[in-house]
Amino acid sequence: MAKSKKMQRIKQIEYHLRNYHTYKVGIKNLMKQLDHIMPSMTASYDITGSSSGTFNIKSETENFAIDRIESRKALDLHEDIKRYELIINAIDESLNSLNDIEYEFIQNRYIEGKTIANTAMELGYSDKHIFNIRNSAFSKLLISLKGILQL
Repeated sequence: MAKSKKMQRIKQIEYHLRNYHTYKVGIKNLMKQLDHIMPSMTASYDITGSSSGTFNIKSETENFAIDRIESRKALDLHEDIKRYELIINAIDESLNSLNDIEYEFIQNRYIEGKTIANTAMELGYSDKHIFNIRNSAFSKLLISLKGILQL
């Protein structure tokens, strides 16, 4: 892989790692928006003489909610939630594949947003060794997080 393309991919992964908590907050907020545009519905289910049944919607509110469920905005919100969940799950799985020191480095540097100097001091390594740990971690993350680079 060309060095500039590799650096570009690393920057994309760093972006996702730095926004890990923001994605979680985003999911909560998107779910609240979805709840707002899709009020809870109740429907009765009638079985009429045969083994099949039908849903009977009994109010205008329920009809309105069904129309909203099918709206483009609701579909977009669902799509955004799924995308954020995919990113979070991919990051979680990828972090589990790192060794302990690589994991601690990623947690400190990107998820908690600490500087390289603070991360080095907290982990007890020199700045140079921290960059070796970073390179080792990103060698693995470039493989395991390749899928989210397409999002």
